[in-house]
Amino acid sequence: MKTYRIKTVDAFTKKPFAGNPAGVVLDAGGLTDTQMQLIAREVNCPETAFILPATERDVNLRIRWFSPMREVPLCGHATIASFHALAEEGLEGMSTNGQHYFRLQTKSGILAVRVEKNFYDTTIEFELPVPKFKVKKKLPATMLRVLDLTAKEIIKDLPVVTDLYLYIPVNGLAVVEKIRPDFSALTNELKKMKLNGVCLFSLETKEKDSAVHSRFFAPNYGINEDPVTGSANGPLGCYLQKYVLSAGYPVVCRELSDGRLEFVGEQGDEIHRTGRVKIRVRLRQKEIENISIAGEAVTIMNSILKI
Repeated sequence: MKTYRIKTVDAFTKKPFAGNPAGVVLDAGGLTDTQMQLIAREVNCPETAFILPATERDVNLRIRWFSPMREVPLCGHATIASFHALAEEGLEGMSTNGQHYFRLQTKSGILAVRVEKNFYDTTIEFELPVPKFKVKKKLPATMLRVLDLTAKEIIKDLPVVTDLYLYIPVNGLAVVEKIRPDFSALTNELKKMKLNGVCLFSLETKEKDSAVHSRFFAPNYGINEDPVTGSANGPLGCYLQKYVLSAGYPVVCRELSDGRLEFVGEQGDEIHRTGRVKIRVRLRQKEIENISIAGEAVTIMNSILKI
């Protein structure tokens, strides 16, 4: 019988029982795919991360993410949670405070992670692939119906786009808050469109320092509503830069010391799991060169698995 250490970590928050919970298996070496899926189902967080030795050159470690139903290609909050857990334990060279840099092997490519560890907290920044948006000229009526949405509630002069997910800009917080999807029917619609989830977002926010407020649904992955979705908020930063600012909308952002723009994304308020995501965008000659998400996390549970 072998034992595995599992932490439950709330990401994109400093407060327990807020943000997005993730399971983190600190040393998943030796686990089979089937075992990982069973563990993710048992942990029953939106995603569980499995930290593994790298199998490619010039990378530090490998990570795989599983929802309770299946493996997912990209997960922001579970990555934030994983590096919080590693830093907390002083693993992967993070026994001391300071800046720590990693190249992470994932199913979405080699991605960069930066950990800033100090006496008070730890901030993790995770690079995401730059999305390749495709504009949807018209949403199927069936998709609107299953989302409890009308065409009039969509912002007319901003596009509906797809990448891994479907992104729909809507007219204000009231629209975002009232959405009650038919999750069974939404699963079928997402399968038809070959998408992994849907993000509805508003430029009206709850806090004055935020740029965008969103909700995210992925019932086809066993996640009816995800509390705070890093892999959706990152592309939202690109959407703000590419479409919203160019259309003349005022958007709250700040310029970092390295020249990047930082937006704050709000999510989770409607399901009482409030979280905030820092979305960082680097431009080169007005084109998006790279994006990353950043945030803090808090460990709420340590456990031992024996299998």
